[in-house]
Amino acid sequence: MIVIMAYGIDPRIAANIRQACQLRASRLLDRAQALKEKSNNHVIEGINKLIKKIQAEQSFIKSLQQGQIPVKENHLKSTNLSHLEAVIYTAESFGEVTSVLRPVHYLDEYGQESTLLLDVVGHGGRAWIKITARKAKALHRIWQGEGEYGEHDIIEQASLYSYASQQHPINYSPPTIHVVFYAGIIQAIADELQDQGAVVHGQTFATEEESEISKPDPPVFSTPVSENMLALSEIDNFTKVNLDVTTLIALVSELTHGGCWYTFPEPLISELAEQERLQPLLPELDAFLQGKELYACKTALKDFQNILKTIAGPNEKMRANELISRIHAVDDCLSERTQLLEGSNKVKTRAKAIFGTGDFLQAVTTTANVGFIRAAANQGVNFTVHIHQSRALTEKKQSSAIS
Repeated sequence: MIVIMAYGIDPRIAANIRQACQLRASRLLDRAQALKEKSNNHVIEGINKLIKKIQAEQSFIKSLQQGQIPVKENHLKSTNLSHLEAVIYTAESFGEVTSVLRPVHYLDEYGQESTLLLDVVGHGGRAWIKITARKAKALHRIWQGEGEYGEHDIIEQASLYSYASQQHPINYSPPTIHVVFYAGIIQAIADELQDQGAVVHGQTFATEEESEISKPDPPVFSTPVSENMLALSEIDNFTKVNLDVTTLIALVSELTHGGCWYTFPEPLISELAEQERLQPLLPELDAFLQGKELYACKTALKDFQNILKTIAGPNEKMRANELISRIHAVDDCLSERTQLLEGSNKVKTRAKAIFGTGDFLQAVTTTANVGFIRAAANQGVNFTVHIHQSRALTEKKQSSAIS
């Protein structure tokens, strides 16, 4: 929260300072709202939380202006506004930001669950960004062990980010840690962070004295969308593919083998047929699966075979037998992080078994089950997946359809 202290200052100067803070908060709120509107097609999680924090700052400033809180001391600080402004600037400028002020859970060195608040997550989840708006001199003093009790060294904070990131891999690699310095940083600290594998953004200074006489330039984020392209490339290059039940059905469905030119009495099936006519699914799946090792866990195969017995036609059953002969059947073996997922209407036992086995195998799981992917991500578990449209078994339904 903002702390305003103005004891011994001309009341008119204090009023001007408070007015400047109110204007600054108002402008930040406008930028946050614009960021929310801009991201409608690509939702940035946490924007509403960011907006509420700015509104809380506005309310506090207003209470000072109205004399509800006594004003003391002889200077003004607005650490929270500076930090929130830095968060907004990063969200505006960094590539593919997915969330701001995001809490992530991890197990500490004692096995206890802890929570870490990430300032910004970018590059489609592959970058965790730690932001500081403190002056380079202050950060240097803390690094040298001269800080006040409770002040955290930026090296320690970055190390904590790195430790927690190991438990939240993207495509089986931990996110890259980025540290952003809006008021600059002494070169020695930047060097130590880079030695630890962090990416440093912000102007560097050789000494404290240099940082005091030079106004730092805003950070420039030079890493473009190519990191996300790399993520997509990594998925394409995986050799192991774990097949979800939705993929198994799509691969054998009559709908994907020329049976999409029917009008079915069921609206949902008719919609799937129209999707198939507009965008045939089989060429996409065949291209992705080409040359890869195919896996399916016993839960997936058992459910698939039960569905085949109930509603599949003869051609669909024949294709299924041929497909199963090419698949490595493996026991259900859930990764540790999958076992920790809390069950819900979207996170069911079957899905946990299928995706958890793929995670254990370090394979890409192909699926149309977007609901589970999103629900797991909301619990902090991001699976490596290739998402495709859903299809249904329709061969038996063609007798009641119009060709």
